[in-house]
Amino acid sequence: MTDKITIRSYSPSSDGHSHAHHQVLLPLRGFIDLTLDGRAASVSYGDCVIIESGCFHEFKAREDFRFLVIDVYELPEQLLTLQYPILHLDEASHHYIRFIEKQLELSTSAELEENMMVLLFELLVRQESGEKVDSRIKKVIQYLNQDIAKPHTIEELADVACLSPTQFKHLFSKDIKLTPLKYLAKLRMERASTLLANTDLPVSIIAEKVGFSSASSFTRSFTRYFNQPPKQHRWQS
Repeated sequence: MTDKITIRSYSPSSDGHSHAHHQVLLPLRGFIDLTLDGRAASVSYGDCVIIESGCFHEFKAREDFRFLVIDVYELPEQLLTLQYPILHLDEASHHYIRFIEKQLELSTSAELEENMMVLLFELLVRQESGEKVDSRIKKVIQYLNQDIAKPHTIEELADVACLSPTQFKHLFSKDIKLTPLKYLAKLRMERASTLLANTDLPVSIIAEKVGFSSASSFTRSFTRYFNQPPKQHRWQS
């Protein structure tokens, strides 16, 4: 096997194996439940999991969730000596992963894929361990990713986290560096950007899919977020 980078989906039925190569897995949409050498983990959008060669891992995810997966025989030493194999990605890494996704969905080459992997690994070396994100907050992130169009409230999300609304808002903002509703808005805008770039769905349908009751309110929010309206964003993608 040669090093490769792909976009994949998984089965909701648990499966497991190990392999001779390392694997880097980054959720693009949704989350995946994993067991790494008997240690349970849940990886959602914004995370990256490093699966070392020989590590037996079990996994399951909804079939409509998508993941960027890199199979590689060599990784930077810093990624193989982590105390915890899950990284929490910063904003620059998010943007770069979106770039990789778009390249893979269009046309690419072996040379371009190799260069993309090199830069991605350089970015991952700079990330912090995702273990610092409280498990209750990760549960909420997974919950949000399951249905970003739903009109979520702070009270509802606090119930998911088993915290009071005040405690929840403080802990979420501390761990994620965004308020819960700003994080949800970010998820919606990034999903909308992907749909605009990779589908021919009308703006009104995309607005509905990401939780807006009207195309006009979606257009206003999208324009504020990306500094350009949806139709122009689609044309330039």
